[in-house]
Amino acid sequence: MRLARRLALWLLAAIGLVLAVGTARSLRQHLALFDADLRRDERTLGRALAHAVERTWRAHGEAAARELLGGEDEEGKVRIRLVLADAVAGSPDASDAPVPALAEIRRAPGIAQARDADGEGRQYTLVSLEVPGAGRPALELSESLADEHAYVAQRAREALGVAAALVAVAGGVAFAVGMLLVGRPIGALVAKARRIGAGDFSGPLALPRRDELALLAGEMNAMAERLDLGAHRFAAESDARIAALEQLRHADRLTTVGKLASGLAHELGTPLGVVSGRAQMIADGELAVGEETSAAARTIAEQAERMTRLVRQLLDFARWRGAECRRIDSALLARQTLGLLAPLAARRGVELHAARAREAVFARLDASQLQQALANLVMNAIQATPRGGRIDVAVEARARSEARPGRPAGRYAVLAVEDEGEGISGDRLPEIFDPFYTTKPVGEGTGLGLSVAHGIVEEHGGFIEVASEPGRGSRFEIWLPRDADA
Repeated sequence: MRLARRLALWLLAAIGLVLAVGTARSLRQHLALFDADLRRDERTLGRALAHAVERTWRAHGEAAARELLGGEDEEGKVRIRLVLADAVAGSPDASDAPVPALAEIRRAPGIAQARDADGEGRQYTLVSLEVPGAGRPALELSESLADEHAYVAQRAREALGVAAALVAVAGGVAFAVGMLLVGRPIGALVAKARRIGAGDFSGPLALPRRDELALLAGEMNAMAERLDLGAHRFAAESDARIAALEQLRHADRLTTVGKLASGLAHELGTPLGVVSGRAQMIADGELAVGEETSAAARTIAEQAERMTRLVRQLLDFARWRGAECRRIDSALLARQTLGLLAPLAARRGVELHAARAREAVFARLDASQLQQALANLVMNAIQATPRGGRIDVAVEARARSEARPGRPAGRYAVLAVEDEGEGISGDRLPEIFDPFYTTKPVGEGTGLGLSVAHGIVEEHGGFIEVASEPGRGSRFEIWLPRDADA
């Protein structure tokens, strides 16, 4: 629509300019012809009258010559009179002609013509007379230019009328043709582009014509087909990638479960021994029926509950679940994770220490996934810390006032894991989150732990920061956006 209007306006402007130039030239030509005709007519009339006046003057005198002229016509358009070229201005015989004409007649006998532009304007013609007497007598013919002005005005009105009609017709035709040839095809192309931008690649655009717009429509259809094919391929690859990522994370979780199994077996040994001993005492009748038997049964029940709780924690950690984000206390999640990893840490002779949080630090997250990410960090710390070492885990609320790339400002829940291991050199820090990157001996790790943790934290809108120095341990911090209601 806009392009069609602009084309029509530009065409109208061009037509108007051509008409204006043509009308101006036509008016100037007509004015020149009108002026030439007027001058020629006055010169012809002046010569004829001059001969008649000269004959009458010579035969009958000046009075008869003046009477012959008769003054002016009834409408006052044409005026003829006898004047003296040398008469003083304002006298009855002085000429009203402009000064240039008078000067020309005074300089040499003949015919002089000039225009007086005052008022309606008049055309003056002075014809010198060859008669006896003084004062240089001359014949003065003057004609009003009102007819000329009226003629010019009429011609201008006619030209404007024709121009207006032509502009109106040309404008209507230009707009209609512009809409048909440009406006509608462009509108269809814009609608097609918007559908493609919205992800709708169906409905090919057909323009039954042979021009550049039809060629553009064909290219857009081909582009839409390629985008549609690419979108389907991307969706399939994305689904496959997500499925592979989920399987990878679940495999990493099962790997962690395998590492926890040995620690869990050691942890279950003590309650199993207690249960077995008390049950054997009851079976052998070593305990008196009554108070002692009831106490033994209670001990068996407590130890069985303890074993059940340990096994349930391990099974919950190993079970695959879909993502489900909800408002969770990060400190509670950290304590549960450490409780699950405590047997493995004890077996390796490493102390796990959880700093008590001053307040509940809530964040909207998937508990199972974040527990896996935190467990991976703690597992790495356990493997990196020598026997007798200590691992500190802290949860606190922090705020970032300065934004950096990938580190937006805001309120965060921070889960920090600090060990006393060998540390990581600066040149290796950029690579530690790459999949399958590991510095552990064969059989000690798959190189997926940090990569999986990094992916999980990023999906929650957070990030991981690392500070490490060889020989002085490492500190990993998980930054998670705080819940808006916290």
